Amino acid sequence: MIWLFIVLAAYFLISINLTLDKVILKNSLPHPAVYCFYMGILSIFGLVFAPFGVIDFNAKEVVTGILVGAFFLLPLYFMYKAVFENEATRVGPLIGAVTPIFVWLFSFLFLGERFTPGGIIVFLLLVAGGFLISVDLNGEERNLKRKKVISMLKIAVLAAFMFGIYYALLKYVYEEDTFVSGFVWTRLGSFLAAFVFLLSAKNRRLIFGESKTLKPKTGVLVAANKTLSGIAFALLNYAIAIGSVTLVNAMQGLQYVFLLIMVAILSYKYPHILTEAVSRKSLTQKIIAVTLIGLGLAMIAL
Repeated sequence: MIWLFIVLAAYFLISINLTLDKVILKNSLPHPAVYCFYMGILSIFGLVFAPFGVIDFNAKEVVTGILVGAFFLLPLYFMYKAVFENEATRVGPLIGAVTPIFVWLFSFLFLGERFTPGGIIVFLLLVAGGFLISVDLNGEERNLKRKKVISMLKIAVLAAFMFGIYYALLKYVYEEDTFVSGFVWTRLGSFLAAFVFLLSAKNRRLIFGESKTLKPKTGVLVAANKTLSGIAFALLNYAIAIGSVTLVNAMQGLQYVFLLIMVAILSYKYPHILTEAVSRKSLTQKIIAVTLIGLGLAMIAL
C-alpha cells in the first residue's frame, strides 16, 4: 500500500508544478515548444538514479525505454499547448479525467490488467470525481465561444489519448525491466527527443530568443519548477512500477483538487497573474467531486 502514499505526494507536487507552469507559460515562455524543449533537456538529470540500481544494457530494453521516453514529449507538448491556450483549472482537469479511461483501455487490452468488483468501484469513483471536478455543469462555459470549447475539447482528448498510450507503455517498460534501469532509459529518450524541436526554424528562434530574454528571476523559477517536476515525476514512475498503472492515473483528480486550491489563492492575491472564477454552484460541484475522490481513496486504503 506504500504506492498510495507515494501517489499522494507525487500529485501534490505536480499540482504545485502545474500552478507554476501556468504562471511561466503566460508570462515568460510564450510557446509550449519552448517549455517542452527544456523539459526534455532537463530529463538528462534522471541519470542521477543510475548508481542506485542495476542498469540493463539489453538491446530490447534499451531501445524500448528510449522510444517510450521520446514519445512522452508528444502528449506533453499538447498538454502544455492546451494549458497555454485555456484556463489551467478547465483544461488540466479535463485531461486528467479522460486519461485514466484510455490508460485502463490500453492496460486491459495489452497488459492484461484486470480489476475485482471492488477495484472497479474504486476506479469509477476516482474517474467520476476527476470528471466532475473538471467539467462545467452550471453554464459557466457559455461565456466561451462554441468554437473555442470544441477546440479545447479536441486538444484535451488528444493529449489524454496519447498520455494513455504513454502510461501503458511505461508500465510495460517497468514490467520488463527494473525501475532504475527503465527510468534511466526513458529519461534518456526524452532528452534525445528534445532536440527534435530544434529542427524547426520557428522553434529555434523561439527557444534561443526566449533564452536570451529570460530574466534571472524567471530562470530561477523555471529551474526550481523543473526540479520539483522531476521529483514528482520520479515518485509517480515508482508508483506505476509497483502499483496499478490504471489506479495511479485514476487518482489524477487529486492533483486538480490541490491545483484548484492553489490557483484560487493565487488568483485572489495576484489577479494579474492568474484569473480563475469559481461560483457557488461550481464550488458545490467540486465539493461533491472531492467527496467521490475521497471515497475512492478510502476504499483503496481499506
